[in-house]
Amino acid sequence: MTSGYHALFTEVHSDIASFKEAHNTCGMMYWHRRYLLAYEDMLRSLDTKFACITIPYWDYFADYAKLMTGTCTTFEGCSTFLQEFGGSRGPSQTLSINGFSVSGNCVNGLDSSYANYTTFCEKSTMSGSSCSGCIPRGSWSTTLFPSGICYSALAQYLSLQYGFSWFSQNIHYGLHQSIHNAAMGAIASYPTSADPIFYSHHATVDLIQQLYFDCQIGRSLTDYEKKTGSYSFQSCATTGYPYTSPTAQSTMTMFWNGVGQTRTAVETHPQLKRFFANQPKEYWQYVSAADLGSMSYSYSFDNLFTLLKQEGLTCPQNHARKLQSNAFDFVDAPVTADRRTKSIARTFNLFQSIRSAVYSYTSSRSEAMAQSETLDCLWYHENYGVDDFSAKFRANWNIPSTMHTMCYNRVQDVKYGRRRVRVADWRERYELHYRTMTDTELASASDITPTEEAAMIGSDPELASVSSNMPTEEATTDTTTSPPSLPLESATATDPTTTSSTPESSSSTSSLAGTTSPAATT
Repeated sequence: MTSGYHALFTEVHSDIASFKEAHNTCGMMYWHRRYLLAYEDMLRSLDTKFACITIPYWDYFADYAKLMTGTCTTFEGCSTFLQEFGGSRGPSQTLSINGFSVSGNCVNGLDSSYANYTTFCEKSTMSGSSCSGCIPRGSWSTTLFPSGICYSALAQYLSLQYGFSWFSQNIHYGLHQSIHNAAMGAIASYPTSADPIFYSHHATVDLIQQLYFDCQIGRSLTDYEKKTGSYSFQSCATTGYPYTSPTAQSTMTMFWNGVGQTRTAVETHPQLKRFFANQPKEYWQYVSAADLGSMSYSYSFDNLFTLLKQEGLTCPQNHARKLQSNAFDFVDAPVTADRRTKSIARTFNLFQSIRSAVYSYTSSRSEAMAQSETLDCLWYHENYGVDDFSAKFRANWNIPSTMHTMCYNRVQDVKYGRRRVRVADWRERYELHYRTMTDTELASASDITPTEEAAMIGSDPELASVSSNMPTEEATTDTTTSPPSLPLESATATDPTTTSSTPESSSSTSSLAGTTSPAATT
């Protein structure tokens, strides 16, 4: 921030032309991959001691698991990451960031030893005492952690073979929007990247895209395949913005006051071109983080993502040996493990339990994923009340009234009969894994059989998974018409780039002993 580069990057993202392409098309993930690479390159240029710095991803799936297992409730209380990035305590203030009015608790970051925003400036032309020295944020300590950031939803998005457009829109308008909506302040406005948590949020989205690529394709692609494969890139657009094709060039521009009010491309900007000029511009060149030449990188996975990869739960049949066979494998968490590790284990085991119940009446992987996701949303709704996009967030980002959070849609789907609950004892399974299973039992969960689990919840295993209409509680917001949702049951797509992939490892893990440092590595 002291160098002024942070303000310049904020001005790039808040430029209307840049923002619309970054947030209204299927280029969203690749636009931000390029943007993150440039920002990371900028950080490394600041000093030789930062030469190997990487932007860490924010594992809000683990934070969400802590919420669902009852170890926390609020956005900030569930997230060590948010606490270490300065929290949300500060005086209420309204700033003009690159010409956009942004209100919130103005946080200087000094509550944490890892954050210091006292040199934050609202524009690149400001400096010193004219700058606010704080970043507007929502009241995270009283905001409920958002719904839908669940393992089951992630597993569904990564595994189902509906093509890149379906995948990217579900991530974009699902968990991506939910995090922005919950955080409020600067990150829910056009100058969203003014808040440093933006970069780790999008590093997580970037990680998810790479997991998807590894799962659906799993090998290097030719240039032709990158341009034409339905799992590498598909054109789409929303809110009236034109379609963005794989061969389109990402648009990153800004108004740079140093040369008047002329919109300037980042590749020619006097101060930013060193970070962008050597990057490819075409979207197809960003389809895999592992295939970017000298800019290639990979991720270090923490426990939840490691489980996802090792258990092979989320990849198509031709990519993984371990799918619905061994679907009941639970993992252990030592009694001495921290709450985060135990929450991850409980969440994973519940996911396995629901899948096992669904597989007792169908072999459909998509049905198992859909039931898991739906039930997770119903549990959230019954315990906390399902959330939706706030009026302020809708106004800031021009989100139509027909668009809702994923869990709001799922609750409405059940209410209006578009989805049915088919696991009759689902509440008992949630109660067991989230509340009543002791830490001692969790430490040997891998030894629990389906019959033993049924006994623990007082359920007849023969009747555990039956078709049920099971009406749920009324949705928190009444609607006179059935709200639309993204097409989870669209026709499957066949992509020639997936037919010759090498199967992933089928090695299994049965214990969670701790966590690893979540970071991207180059």
